[in-house]
Amino acid sequence: MTLLKDSKRIFPIAGAMLVFVLSFAVLYLGDNIGLSDNGDFRRVLLANNIEYADDTDYYYLFKQDYTMKVEGDTFFEKASNLTKCNSEEDIYSSPQFIIIKASKLLNFAINTLLVKDETDYNIAYLAFIYILLLSVAAWGIFTFFADEKKKLQITVLVLFLFMFCDAGYILYFNSFYGEPLQYVSLMSLIALGLLIYKRPTIPKVALFFVSLYFFAGSKLANVPYSVIISLLALSFAFLRKDRRYRIGVALSVLVAVICTVNLYRSIPDWMHNDTTYQSVFFGAVKETKTPEKDFKQLGIDEKYMPLVNTHAYMDEGEYPIDITTDEFKHDFYDKVSKARVAFFYLRHPIRFAQKVGFSIENASCLRPLNCGNHEIISMYYSNRYSMWSNLRVAMKILYNPYIVPIIALIMTAYAVLIHIYLVKSRHQTNEKRLYLITALYVLMAGLWINMCLPVIGNGEADIMKHMFLFANCMDILFASVIIGIVNMQKRNRIVTIAAIAVTTLMLQIEPPKSTVEFGTYQGKPIKWEIMKRYDDGTAEVITKKNIAERPFDYRNNMWETSNLRQWLNSEFISEFSMDDLAKIQPQRNEVMLTYNDRGLAVSGDHTHYWSATVGEVNDLSESAYKYYVDDIVYIPTLEMLENIDVKGSYWVLCPYGYNDRMQRYMKNDGFVLHTNVDNVQGVRAAARIKLGD
Repeated sequence: MTLLKDSKRIFPIAGAMLVFVLSFAVLYLGDNIGLSDNGDFRRVLLANNIEYADDTDYYYLFKQDYTMKVEGDTFFEKASNLTKCNSEEDIYSSPQFIIIKASKLLNFAINTLLVKDETDYNIAYLAFIYILLLSVAAWGIFTFFADEKKKLQITVLVLFLFMFCDAGYILYFNSFYGEPLQYVSLMSLIALGLLIYKRPTIPKVALFFVSLYFFAGSKLANVPYSVIISLLALSFAFLRKDRRYRIGVALSVLVAVICTVNLYRSIPDWMHNDTTYQSVFFGAVKETKTPEKDFKQLGIDEKYMPLVNTHAYMDEGEYPIDITTDEFKHDFYDKVSKARVAFFYLRHPIRFAQKVGFSIENASCLRPLNCGNHEIISMYYSNRYSMWSNLRVAMKILYNPYIVPIIALIMTAYAVLIHIYLVKSRHQTNEKRLYLITALYVLMAGLWINMCLPVIGNGEADIMKHMFLFANCMDILFASVIIGIVNMQKRNRIVTIAAIAVTTLMLQIEPPKSTVEFGTYQGKPIKWEIMKRYDDGTAEVITKKNIAERPFDYRNNMWETSNLRQWLNSEFISEFSMDDLAKIQPQRNEVMLTYNDRGLAVSGDHTHYWSATVGEVNDLSESAYKYYVDDIVYIPTLEMLENIDVKGSYWVLCPYGYNDRMQRYMKNDGFVLHTNVDNVQGVRAAARIKLGD
């Protein structure tokens, strides 16, 4: 009996320790990794009196070291001042600042103890707090399962270590984004919800709502979901019948709703304005074919139609209309709201479904792909402990725009039907079973809200990062399904696993492309895939595999003068026969230009927008800054990417629009990213050739 009790105590503690050690190893076992700034850090740093120790290339490099303002004469005066926010800036308030202040105090205490510069701020101490919070949440989850069978304990432990300690989640801990607090708060809510189910007490309920407050404040877009969680959490009251407990639950819910709503009211106007601008011009009316009709329904003056397809974070010179005037504020910000955008989508359900499908596809990757995660190499993507990140991308089932809504519908219908059955039946354990159904409601509400809200609230801008919570909820649902499968009878388990396997395999099926063989390189014939056929008997082709690995250039990302273009049209084709060379037809290619090179553009009025998914990588390219180059042999164009087989990492014919030394490339997981031109990537040659009779 004693051994059994000890094992129940050891399992949660040992599991939490493994989570703690593994999370630290992900960030610091080897080169330090984290996430670079995408522009969001600035407002957090200003509010908390922190600055970069080195502010060069912070958009592309993860930064470990910062400096913090330390004022006062004594240790305690300095410590007290470290907890104060900067009141001189137009900042916002967030519970995230509590965690950042704690990390400042921790830095200050360590600096004092080690006799270091007291203003040094190492983000590792912020990561330490997040890792500690995640480990505590893990302890709570493992404690709930400590009474279950060994196979279930092992399943839960492996799932947590494999999925929820993946670098896709943990990398956020080394950053000033709101996502890490959102993540650990959500895991804490799950842990506390399970512990309340097991043994409901007022302190646990109170801690649940404290965690909910941090969750709501981590990303202010979480406020609607948090209010729903608060109301559904009234089900806590049914787990015990004593009056004091039920009053405690009711008061906790009331306070939580008031605090959460107050968080939303504290959002500054500039934040509301930016997101509203993007929800309209880079969301609802983006690429619209009926701008006059759309503007009328949204209540926007038609004189602002030139702003369609623009977003809130462009340089002032890129806007066709000045959006800083009082007139624009009156005509747009004072009249248009998120509710109006939502009603607009109700009138255009097909457009909304397309936008939601786009959002779901962008939930494929956990980490933001526009952020580097290495201290030294710009836009480097560490693959350290990313097995789950890679697997969820390869499976496709968790971000397919058709399958995911069907799964959500089935699970929601299941919850409703079981709820109705339990209400009508008179089983003694109804209260706890209803509680579990309510927990499923919370999860399904999270899926539906975070499937739809990002595009309504912020348009398509930075959508991949805004879908992080949706991806997190999908992972939780998937983990729950796996736990359910382990608990099934053997026959049902086999059928369920087979159904998931068949669905996953079907998503991998792609029709083979026609191929042609011509030319030789290093003494071997080259096989080419036919991408597009033309009426004149020619076809656009691309090598079936990478033919080499080379840097794009050593200076900049101008294709016309690049080292790679020169190599393709000299050394690469040097072994081609005269007949093979005669088959190659000149091709005029459209090439995007960076913002700094826009003076060379022959057409276009904006920088080519960044998108990592192949379906949207060519988005708005028709109106982007561009020029034209006559090519013989080149690399894959944006148009080719929608149908191209991945087959490794390789350069793409498109510069990164906001940096002269970065070029786009296809990563081996199917995303189109950017990196320095002097980094080495694979090369797949493309050409337009005359096909034989």
